[in-house]
Amino acid sequence: MFTRKPTSRFIFFTLILLLLLSFLITIKASEPTPNENDEQDLEGLEELIALDEEEERHEQQDGSQSVRSSEAEVLTKAQRIVLELNNDNTKRAIDGNEFLLVLGYAPWCARSAELMPQFAEAATSLKDLGSPLLMAKLDADRYPKAASTLGVKGFPTLLLFVNGTSQVYTGGFSA
Repeated sequence: MFTRKPTSRFIFFTLILLLLLSFLITIKASEPTPNENDEQDLEGLEELIALDEEEERHEQQDGSQSVRSSEAEVLTKAQRIVLELNNDNTKRAIDGNEFLLVLGYAPWCARSAELMPQFAEAATSLKDLGSPLLMAKLDADRYPKAASTLGVKGFPTLLLFVNGTSQVYTGGFSA
């Protein structure tokens, strides 16, 4: 029996096919899967907002002037002050405000989670001082189109818009 040695063309062709196959598998594996829980998340959020509004109505009816001392309640109030950007309102917010500080974040990012309470606290302080600076946050995972438009590539990203012109914040973070 006579066996032939594989030619260099055959080896080259086989390697190309293997590389192409691994490339296609990598692309297919990295495709985002649709989030099936978006509707459930939206319903849950609407329910929480309704409960919060009902609680505020009860407080107004009772005439209670109790001071909220819970850190979680203070944070919730502060986060209401921070504008939530999305694909529809991002351009309007930038064009409609002289000063806008945008936090580009991802819910899964630990550094974003660390920064969020400080960001909300700063928004509350600035509002109390009567500052013209509006603070906004953008969930880059949920609104990738808006994040791409603003140039958010890493998390967290702070962008200062002055009369519609973006400036990347490169300083540190402290309370």
